[in-house]
Amino acid sequence: MNFFKAIQFCIKNNLIFAAYRLPNTDSITLVVQKKQGPKKVKISGSLFSQSGFLVSPFSENESNNSYFISADLLYSSSDYADFDELIKLKEVSYPDENFENGVISRKDFIIQVDEIKKAIAEKKFEKAVISRIKIIERSYRSKLNEIFQMLSNSYPNAFVYLFNVANQTWMGATPEPLLCSRQNELTTVSLAGTKEYNANNLNLRNWSTKDIVEQELVTKYIENTLADLKIDCLQKKGPYTKKAGNLIHLRTDFTLDFNQVNNHIDKLVKELHPTSAVCGFPKKESMQFIKNLEKHNRKYYSGFLGPINIDEKVQFFVNLRCMQILCDKLVLHIGAGITTDSVPEDEWDETEIKADTLLSVIHKV
Repeated sequence: MNFFKAIQFCIKNNLIFAAYRLPNTDSITLVVQKKQGPKKVKISGSLFSQSGFLVSPFSENESNNSYFISADLLYSSSDYADFDELIKLKEVSYPDENFENGVISRKDFIIQVDEIKKAIAEKKFEKAVISRIKIIERSYRSKLNEIFQMLSNSYPNAFVYLFNVANQTWMGATPEPLLCSRQNELTTVSLAGTKEYNANNLNLRNWSTKDIVEQELVTKYIENTLADLKIDCLQKKGPYTKKAGNLIHLRTDFTLDFNQVNNHIDKLVKELHPTSAVCGFPKKESMQFIKNLEKHNRKYYSGFLGPINIDEKVQFFVNLRCMQILCDKLVLHIGAGITTDSVPEDEWDETEIKADTLLSVIHKV
C-alpha cells in the first residue's frame, strides 16, 4: 500500500482521520485516530499539550462541536511508511447525515445584502459577512483522493486538507492562516477583499474603497484583540496584495512573540475566532445578525482547523474555499464581506468566483 492508497483506505472505511498539506510545501501528512469514537473538545490550554488535528466550527452549539483527531498513527508522503497498523483498523459505520437544503437564489442573496446594508446604515455594525451554499448533485466519495491531490497541485500557497470525524467529511484549500507558529514566533493575518487574479489587481491603488475598508476592519479587529490581551506585535506588514489560486486578496501580516503568548494561546485563539473576515465587525452584533439571516448551517465553514504539535507547535487556518462531502452530493460554502459600499450584484459575482476555486478542480474529475 502506498501513501495515497492509505488515504483512500481511510475514506473507504470511514476512519477518523485528517490529511493535509501546509502552504508552500510538498509533503502531505496523514493523521489517523485508532479509537472509533470521536473526541469532542473545548478550546483550552490542555489541548495544546496533545498531538493531533483540531477541527472547530464557525459557532459551537449542540450540533456543531469541536473535535480533536488524535495522532495515534502518523504518516508523511515524504517518508517511507509501513501501513500494517492502519490496515488492521476496522471499518466504522455511521448513519447518513440529515441534510437541510439551505440553497438560496441570486435574487434572495441580493435581498440579504440589502438587509445588511440597511443595518449598517442604522449603525448596528460596520461590516457583516454573508455566506451561501452551492450543491453539486453527484457522489464523489470514490474520487476524494484524486480531488485532494489535484487541489494540492493547483493551489501550492493554500492549506489543503481532507478530514473525516463524527460523520462529517470536509475538504478545502484555504488561503487564510488564523494562527501559525514559526520557531519562536506566532503569525496571524488580516485577509479580506477579493478580486480575480490579473496584473492590474496586483496594484493596491487599483482597489476600491469598499475592499480597502473591508480589509482595514479585519486589521482593526486583530489590533484590538492583541491590545485587549496585552500582546505585543513584533512586526506588522501590509496591507499588500496576495495571490491565492485564481484570486487575489488584500493582506496584512502580524508577527508575535511565541513566548509571550504561549501560556495564553487558547485565549488568543478564542478571541481571534471568528475574525471580521468571516463574521463582521463588531463581532457580537454582526454574528447575531447573520445567524438570523442565513438559511443554512455553516457548520465547519469559516471555522478553523489544523495540526497541533505535529512538526510545528500550532498551524491553524480559517476554513474557507471548502466543501462538505455527503454520500450523494457536495455542498460548497462561499461568502462575501458586506460594507456600506457593497454592490449586491457584485457580491454575488464574488461568491461565484470563490466557488471556482473548488469547481475548477471538481469538473476535471
